[in-house]
Amino acid sequence: MKKELDPWSNQLVSDYEYLFTEFGLQRMSPALVKALSGHRLYRRGIVFAHRDLDKFLLASEAGKKTAVMTGIKPSSEFHLGSRMTAEQIIFLQKTFGSKVFYCIADVEAYADNGLPFEDSHANAVDNVADLLALGLDPENTFLYKQSQNMHVTNLANIFARKTTLNTLEALYGHQNLALYLAVLTQAGDILAPQLEAFGGPKNVVVPVGVDQDPHIRFTRDLADKFKEEFGFLAPAATFHKFFRALNGETKMSKRDPLGVMTLNDTPELLKKKLANTLTGGRATAEEQRRLGAEPEKCVVFELMQYHFYDEDADLKKMESDCRSGSLLCGECKAIRLKHIQDIFKKHQERKKKLLPKAGKMLEMPIAFKKK
Repeated sequence: MKKELDPWSNQLVSDYEYLFTEFGLQRMSPALVKALSGHRLYRRGIVFAHRDLDKFLLASEAGKKTAVMTGIKPSSEFHLGSRMTAEQIIFLQKTFGSKVFYCIADVEAYADNGLPFEDSHANAVDNVADLLALGLDPENTFLYKQSQNMHVTNLANIFARKTTLNTLEALYGHQNLALYLAVLTQAGDILAPQLEAFGGPKNVVVPVGVDQDPHIRFTRDLADKFKEEFGFLAPAATFHKFFRALNGETKMSKRDPLGVMTLNDTPELLKKKLANTLTGGRATAEEQRRLGAEPEKCVVFELMQYHFYDEDADLKKMESDCRSGSLLCGECKAIRLKHIQDIFKKHQERKKKLLPKAGKMLEMPIAFKKK
């Protein structure tokens, strides 16, 4: 029997087709892909589904104000999954002029990981520096912490009036009340951009991994329940496929430090991690030269497909060399490692210069500082 999507699990989705029939996800039409083809994630089908993205694009074409909303739980360093979402919001910001609402989910970090607010602050500053280094325009961004945004807190309390325990258990299973409160708070995050304080109702898109769809469905339902009171439009969403952990067994998760690449990894650590990354190689070099390898099984190929090769021609050559057997896995890893190390080096140089700015953007109120 199929299970409900779990936003807090590290399990991979084995059947993406099932999600369309079971949860009503919408497919990315050729027209949508064409409109977004400037970014590899859309062009390659990694962003594979949506809810009401067409309405967001129509509003943008009509010259209406639009917004992009996402956030991060500041429990550790930026990993490649975080980078994938960040790239999407930056692309949408630059392409459509949408204002970005970016939430530092310190309330959820406390609820899910037990991280006190003062302990998650350093992670938050580091995460924001990554965002800036990736190209986020701070002049067209509203950045905030959940613990400090009363608009979000007030919405969470208002939404609780029309939310039953049965509804939450049906979506998320039996959880502690802190996680349920985090769910209500996240709904506040998603719908707050439509408050009068931020310009009123507008089309908002939320790029997420598909495991976050329970949050999207819950929030869209709340938007409908409170439409008369606030004028909310149902938030749109895009869904990207999971990127596997380096061992190929689970989705990439902060809970498994050795299974992820973080944007702070040193060249030496990247080398160690890539050396242990699952490939699609054959049992012997002779067999691989004769039969070729299997890139569809290879996490190294996924790394380049999802994250590190923007040009389709580069990816196509890698696949051809792999399938033909002209390049063995060790040789392939050496080539990809150099490319990845170069990208990380440039990113880390930009980030170092932007850390002071990130700290200023997230200056911490005295009430949350350690005594």
